[in-house]
Amino acid sequence: MSSHTRNRRRGRGQTDPLGQSASLHLGPDPYHHGHPAPPNRLFSQQSALLLIVGMGMGYIATISFGTNTTNTDLNTLVENLERRKKYESASPLNILQSSRENTATAMMLRKSDHRRIEDSPDEAGTALEREVSDGLAEETARSKDELQPMMSETGAEAVDNAEAEIEARARSKDKSQPMMSKSTGAEAVDFAEAETRFIETQKLLATQSIPTATNPIVMKTASLPDSKRKKILVTGGAGFVGSHLVDTLMMEGHEVIALDNFFTGQRKNVDHWMNHPRFSLVVHDVTEPIMLEVDEIYHLACPASPPHYQYNPVKTIKTSTMGTINMLGLAKRVKAKILLTSTSEIYGDPEVHPQPESYWGNVNTIGPRSCYDEGKRVAETMMYSYKSQNNVDVRVARIFNTFGPRMHPNDGRVVSNFIIQSLQNKPMTIYGDGSQTRSFQFVSDLVNGLHSLMNGKYDLPVNLGNPDEYTVKHFAEYIKEITQSDSEISFLPATKDDPTQRKPDISTAKRELKWEPKVTVKEGLQQTIAYFSQVLKESGEIIPTGQEASRPKPKVADES
Repeated sequence: MSSHTRNRRRGRGQTDPLGQSASLHLGPDPYHHGHPAPPNRLFSQQSALLLIVGMGMGYIATISFGTNTTNTDLNTLVENLERRKKYESASPLNILQSSRENTATAMMLRKSDHRRIEDSPDEAGTALEREVSDGLAEETARSKDELQPMMSETGAEAVDNAEAEIEARARSKDKSQPMMSKSTGAEAVDFAEAETRFIETQKLLATQSIPTATNPIVMKTASLPDSKRKKILVTGGAGFVGSHLVDTLMMEGHEVIALDNFFTGQRKNVDHWMNHPRFSLVVHDVTEPIMLEVDEIYHLACPASPPHYQYNPVKTIKTSTMGTINMLGLAKRVKAKILLTSTSEIYGDPEVHPQPESYWGNVNTIGPRSCYDEGKRVAETMMYSYKSQNNVDVRVARIFNTFGPRMHPNDGRVVSNFIIQSLQNKPMTIYGDGSQTRSFQFVSDLVNGLHSLMNGKYDLPVNLGNPDEYTVKHFAEYIKEITQSDSEISFLPATKDDPTQRKPDISTAKRELKWEPKVTVKEGLQQTIAYFSQVLKESGEIIPTGQEASRPKPKVADES
């Protein structure tokens, strides 16, 4: 097959950079039979010649520049490798990475030049391509020959250094292993000891109270089976009597919920139980309903000293009435037994002496003390109304004057006022001529009586008090003697509706509860005086409250 036919089948002959046929020449046009070509055809041939010459010169310049760039890049590569050999650490990883980078660079340069040359279509370009390729191969081989010893030497050093490094690390590991093992073991032992101590502490907290400034004595708690352990609610549980009752119930092993709004109660009275798993403190006002699941309710919540309950007489009535209704409603719903702490004040200024439970009293229904007196009388009425109508199991205790540690230092009662005044060598104030009589029982005796009443079968009102009777003047002299005070006794006008005599008839308690006071007044006073001495050290000088209505807040000298 002729060359002309092959070129025709391919669509064109060998092409120059402009895509013209390779058989194009500048002589006479054979298709015009020796005659000169037309001017436009002659002009086209001359223009094509000029373009071919110009592009050829540009191509040669481009190839020359590319070759010089290649040589420069190879020289730079060699210099970089030499610097790396000198300055880089002889790590096998670094040497291997450098070798890979250098090889990749050389291959990229070669491919780049080869690609640029392949883009040239003419024979001259092909020749230059071969020349450049041969030169690049030569240069690459020469660079490879120069780099090979260097890389081999670097690799050998890297291997040696790597082996030395591995050995050094192994020796370091062998030396540090005992230390690390010892350290890790010590930490494990410390953690195990801490965990053991924590568990032991939790077990200890579940068996006793924590000593505090208010209650430094450690109280042990019994461990009861679930079938015998009760859930017991004590309203006013952070108060004077309530906190002591909480102590007794906790030591028996029961689960106790102390509910208080802290009007007269104090958190410090129950702080020693705060970490015990079976004790809960709920800040709540009994005049608002509350939903709990309990087995027994001791309803003590209400201010009990004249200055405190007279400060807000409406709230005092609401506490005695609405508070009692709420607790009775709770007892009815959960079928719990409920005990109300009533008061000897329901007897008013008695005309019967001593006062039995059958005495109906002599009360001024509109006097300054009536908010407390009548409130408790109504509360007793509601207790027995719920008993008869809803079959609620009720108990009522009529409490006479009680004293002991955790009394509020500023409650205005006879015992607290006399002790605070005598310890500070201040005048001991008596309202009236001091001939009025009182009976005083220690708080632990009262708590025992409440506990016996709740757990007994007798459900009528019971007097709880100490039959030992003192005139107020004699009692003040007795406290002055015990405290060895230099205080003088001063007499102030008597307060309105103050009872002239007060002494309980406890024959019912003896008969039904087998209960009577155990602690003598002298023993109780010694403990109470010690408590108030500590309170004075903590609070400083205290000015006792008089008979006027007052909030339950201690008055120190700088506040007066």
